Order: sequence, then structure tokens, then C-alpha cells
Amino acid sequence: MRPSRPISLASVALAALVLAGSFAEPAHARRKQAFAAAPEAPIAQPLVSLSLERPGGGTLPSFMHLGSLYFAGQQGERYDLRLTNNTSERVEVVVTVDGRDVISGELGNYKRQRGYVIEPWASVVVEGYRQSLDQVAAFRFSDPSSSYTAQRGSPEHAGVVGVAIFKEKRRSARKHRKALAAAPPPPPYYEPYYRGEEQAPAAPDAFPESSSKAERRAAASEAEAADEAAPARAPSPTEGGGFAPAPSPTPRQLGTAYGETRYSAVQEVEFKRHRRRRPDAFLTVYYDSSQGLAARGINVGAPALPYEPQPFPGYAAPPPR
Repeated sequence: MRPSRPISLASVALAALVLAGSFAEPAHARRKQAFAAAPEAPIAQPLVSLSLERPGGGTLPSFMHLGSLYFAGQQGERYDLRLTNNTSERVEVVVTVDGRDVISGELGNYKRQRGYVIEPWASVVVEGYRQSLDQVAAFRFSDPSSSYTAQRGSPEHAGVVGVAIFKEKRRSARKHRKALAAAPPPPPYYEPYYRGEEQAPAAPDAFPESSSKAERRAAASEAEAADEAAPARAPSPTEGGGFAPAPSPTPRQLGTAYGETRYSAVQEVEFKRHRRRRPDAFLTVYYDSSQGLAARGINVGAPALPYEPQPFPGYAAPPPR
């Protein structure tokens, strides 16, 4: 069964308890604080974060190499895709694994295919290729010749995960306030930003409020024609997209098989894209076995990404050696 509208997985919003307190402060401290520099703005992050993780949690080992993000898997291992919405608006994500759309199973084409809708500040876990609104075929690392994409006649696309991200069409101010009030609070921290998850530059508003209805309609028609003529793929570095280069054509050791059937219920929802055929951002990551990554020159013995500095790594302060 192929849904005709974007679908929504059960989402889990990140939440935290923030403890606030009131403390007495000396007068001279208050005076100094008045001249303190303004705090730095948080580091920009992509609209949506993507990671490959083991069932039940735990991200697979990941490595940066020549501007691309790679994950290390093992043959026969099951894995999930976790996508996190880092914005206060709903987004739609069209996802491909090995070049195959995870909902339809066809070759990825974000212009014609619809994806999953992620609520503000929430995460969804995609567990496999969708078989129906209730079931998926689990993602399992396999030999490339046994992968789902090879069995469908496109073995050259094994080893890559892609995401096209669409913002939602602007709603009325009242609906927007209502949606924000119902949305969970944003997480009080920022996830690491990977160069392998570059986001397309923001486009100017094609329909300014000051323009007439006829001008907006003409601009929409021109934009639609340009989107229709453009190829349905992520732009290359030479096209100004600013994305990391594709990996070298080293023989891959892993693909993704059409695994066992698992329960994973979704429902169809209404979602109108801000731009129907042009994504607001792309994500592209690659995967292979540890041996396959080493063959590409990736130091798999180095600490895997993401590496998070720890504020309390020890309990003593010994002298430096």
C-alpha cells in the first residue's frame, strides 16, 4: 500500500528540566556585569539531523573523511535511521537508502515522492522500507549483491543515505501561534553539526507581502517551471550547492537488505510544502564496513564522531606530565 500523502511516525520530543535559582549578588559584580559582552549566538545547525543507530539506541561509529560523514556497520546487523527536527516548524523528509525511497521502494525522486512529517523539535525513527501503514521491512546490512537496491537493478547506489527536507507552507498567524503553543519546548542543547549534513543556502522569499496577487501568481508559475526543469537530485559542489564530494569509487562491502517484517505504524497527514519541488536542504551520509572504510583511507582506529567534550571527566587535578 503506497500512501498518497506524507506520513507521520510516532515522534518523541526531547525535554529537560531546567532548575532555576535566585542568588544574592554583590553590587560590584552587578556593575561589572553591565559592561559584560553579549553572549555568543549558538552554532548554526541543520534543519534536520540524521544518524544511523542500533535498535534501542546507540549511534553507529562515524567518521569524517574529505568533508563527508561515514558510518561503520557490520554485515547482518540491523540498523535504524533517526531524524531530528531542529526547528519550531513541521518539516517533511523524503528519505532514500541506497538510492531507493524508503516508502515507495522506487528510485529516489523527491519531486514526485512524499515522505515523513516530523513535528517541531521532535525525532522519528525509520526502521525499514515501508510495506504498509503498519509494517516495514527492516534495514539490515548485507553484501552489496544481496542488497535491496541490487535486487531492484540499481547496485551502483549501495552505501548511501539521502534526505531531502521541505519546510511547510506558511500558515496564518493564528494557526502558527496555536501550533507553537502545542509544540514541546526545544532541547536546551545543540547537537553536533557535521559537514556531511550541509544545508542548502536559504532562498529569498519569492512572494513578498507587498507584491500584488498577479505578481505572486506569475512568480509562482516561474518558480514551478524552474523546479520542474531541474534534475531531482542534490546539487554537486560545482553547481554551488556547497555539499561534500561523493566518495571515491572504491568497491563497497556493505549494502542494505530488505529485511524481516516489523511492526511500525504510521498515519497519513496533511502537509503543504513551502516549495513543492525544491527542497530547502539536503543531507547525505555514507556507510560501509570498517574494512571498506579503511580501504578508502579512513582511519577507523581514530576516535569516532561525534566526540563530545566532558565537563566532569575526572575527580582530581593531578599535575601535568
